[in-house]
Amino acid sequence: MTFFLIISFFLNIFLIFFFKRFSNFINLFDHPDEKRKIHKKPVAAIGGLFIFINLIFYLIFVILQNFFFHNIIGNFTKLDFTTFYIFLSLFFLIGYFDDKYKISPNFKLVIFSLLIFLFLFFSENIQLTYLNFSFLNESIDIRKISFAFTILCIILFISAFNMFDGINLQSSIYSLHIFSLFIFQGVFINFSIVVMISLIFFSYLNLKNRCFLGNNGSLLIAFAICCLFIESQNTQYPFFADQIFLAMQIPGLDLLRLAIQRIFNNRHPFYPDKNHIHHLLLKKYGHKKTLILLSLAILVPNYLSFLHGHTIYYIILSLLFYFFVIMKLQKNIKY
Repeated sequence: MTFFLIISFFLNIFLIFFFKRFSNFINLFDHPDEKRKIHKKPVAAIGGLFIFINLIFYLIFVILQNFFFHNIIGNFTKLDFTTFYIFLSLFFLIGYFDDKYKISPNFKLVIFSLLIFLFLFFSENIQLTYLNFSFLNESIDIRKISFAFTILCIILFISAFNMFDGINLQSSIYSLHIFSLFIFQGVFINFSIVVMISLIFFSYLNLKNRCFLGNNGSLLIAFAICCLFIESQNTQYPFFADQIFLAMQIPGLDLLRLAIQRIFNNRHPFYPDKNHIHHLLLKKYGHKKTLILLSLAILVPNYLSFLHGHTIYYIILSLLFYFFVIMKLQKNIKY
């Protein structure tokens, strides 16, 4: 793995050094509209491609490693690993075409449902069958609704993560936090390191306003996070369901609040606007303070939960923080 990390470092240096040529060749840019998109000039929306290239190199490395040395593929079975990469690629492609051609929310919902259905059909471990909570002694059996419940959970988190990707560095910091949790718990370590390295280099471009994650990146990362959490829940139980809920809580709450508001205002629940929590904080406190507030609100409760337990208390704390911020800034929302 050390050899691959050296290769990965130089690969990312190469991508950054030739980024302008690379982005012009791909020709996928997010153009400002002076409404919801406030950047002043077109920005390459290929953050997902940046991460995807790293993951493809990792896949090649794993295939060669297993061919020559017969190593076990991390926490994945060989079938799961192959299936996972196929559907990860499909979600990346959906995001790419969405960035390029603006797919309608209803059509995306249908595609997501179909792909997740097929993925669960071909995968052995990526399906929620039991829920294990830190405050309960017994698991909750959900095998009767397992298939539908898993599809719903994945769709909700993908949509929540996509909505949460609204300002520079926000999704990067959040994703780095999630993958650090996998490393902290000792699961999917190599895969998480690869993603984190690519995210760190992407964050440099994002900070310079040269590259956005794009839907291609948000769908890829969100799908990967869902799969890793579910498989870890089903095979090794390093995460309790309430810990996973806490990690996803603030993006999930924002999705729920905005969906309800939009429905009440006769809009599609996934119709884009500037009423997300990061937009409200941005208007009041600016970019830097918004990043700090949201990062602390997510990272601190999560790590305290893993270190000291009592996850339910931190869930309540995050819930109170979220609605306190929304109530404080609600008057600035324009429908």
